[in-house]
Amino acid sequence: MVVAFTCLTLVCGALAIACVYLWRERRRARATAPAPAETQPLAIISHELRTPLALIRGAGELLAEESPGKLNRQQREFVSTIVTNSQLAIDIAENLVSDLRLSTTHIAVSRVDVRQIIARAVRDMRRFTDVNIEVDAPGGLLPIYADPQLIHQLVWNLVNNAVRHAGPDARIRVRVANGEAGGLHLRISDDGRGMSTEELEQLFVPFVSGSARRPGAGIGMMISKRIVDAHSGQIIVDSEIGRGTTIHVVLPHAPSERTLLDSGHG
Repeated sequence: MVVAFTCLTLVCGALAIACVYLWRERRRARATAPAPAETQPLAIISHELRTPLALIRGAGELLAEESPGKLNRQQREFVSTIVTNSQLAIDIAENLVSDLRLSTTHIAVSRVDVRQIIARAVRDMRRFTDVNIEVDAPGGLLPIYADPQLIHQLVWNLVNNAVRHAGPDARIRVRVANGEAGGLHLRISDDGRGMSTEELEQLFVPFVSGSARRPGAGIGMMISKRIVDAHSGQIIVDSEIGRGTTIHVVLPHAPSERTLLDSGHG
């Protein structure tokens, strides 16, 4: 158990350093619009971060299943800490890679079935939480043209934000319906504690939390907004203390030509 914590500490320390580096490179990339070859080392770094973190998470999940043997209460708490924080580190790495990609390359648009993306994101999320997540994705949804990798990151971020901040007894609903002009309207709602005006103002600010009860908020939501903007969409947040939060994402049938031309340089 001590070895596992040592490994987690070392990898997360390396991740913190790499995150700062990736963030600085992202700012530089936006200013200088580098050629694709210049971003190759960053792609290698992101891969090298993902691999050990995924291994730590996988080992933690095996321990949590008590495959090697029974755990006592304290050991289960330790293992839960390993799994939770390794997944948090993976989320940070994935978001920084997405942010760098949005800053340095054009989005890769293809025909997307959002229902499949939602199903995958929610299925993955259920591995890490007991929070009740309901999905309402009826048949007859029109496909959209979007970057499937970025749309998956968007859905994951929004559901993850609701799971982490709504509270363990909250109910989360993920709903998608046809929008106007052939687009889609995605809604992620919860009946948790809601957000204050201050928290709403800071929701899309990276590395800032609205209160001590919202640890880590900022980067995932900031990336989510950038993804929506890159697809010529809109993101709107409705929240009330004690009533919960609903995040609306409206995506058009396809990104505008101007947005596609501007992506990678904004």
